[in-house]
Amino acid sequence: MTHPYHDIKDHEHVSALPAEKFKENPWELVRAIEDFANTEKLPMIFRENKMNLARAALADMSPKPKMIVEFGSFVGNSTVAWGAMLKEFYPDNNSGICVYSFELDPELAEIARDIVKLAGMSDIVTVIDGPGAESLKDLVNNGDIEPESVDAVFFDHWEDIYLTDLKLCEELGVLHKGSVVMADNTDIPGAPKYLEYVRGNMDEQAGTTRYQSKTHLVPNSSISNGPRALEVTTVI
Repeated sequence: MTHPYHDIKDHEHVSALPAEKFKENPWELVRAIEDFANTEKLPMIFRENKMNLARAALADMSPKPKMIVEFGSFVGNSTVAWGAMLKEFYPDNNSGICVYSFELDPELAEIARDIVKLAGMSDIVTVIDGPGAESLKDLVNNGDIEPESVDAVFFDHWEDIYLTDLKLCEELGVLHKGSVVMADNTDIPGAPKYLEYVRGNMDEQAGTTRYQSKTHLVPNSSISNGPRALEVTTVI
């Protein structure tokens, strides 16, 4: 069965444009995907209004992030955006910067990889298909992700397992003081247990990892009554 989002792969506003157009300006590719999603009324992408909040949160970090881990690539627009942000933070030396993005759906992962390639980001962005938890474990076990080396995490897969995957990050020891964890759509469909945990309102948060968290709400003009929340959490 053809995936309902396969047409984005061949859409004339993305794949038919010359690759050189995007290698010099990956943000133009991100905008092209969002424009197409808005035209087709596709809700499941990380849009510019939230992306600006995320970029501001990462820009406030000192030192700036070098490694970002994403749970939920979808078609790769946010994945490309993370890579673009890292290159902006380190314009003179891209050594050591990387993005790992996990996507359960292998067909979407293939699309995301094509988008990453089109953006000229394949050298710093890796899209891995399969369950995010297993992919993260494999990267840690293989030494690709070292202890306390993940500077930022982005959750945008299944809200019901945001908390499970955050706890996995804790157990694997990949976070460090100052790491930023961003979770999308914590209002709709919602992730109440995750929010209670990062806000310190549950007895479970009695371990060594402590958080300071804030909910950012943005207007959502493209999807009526759609999700508006981005939870930005810092390890303290």
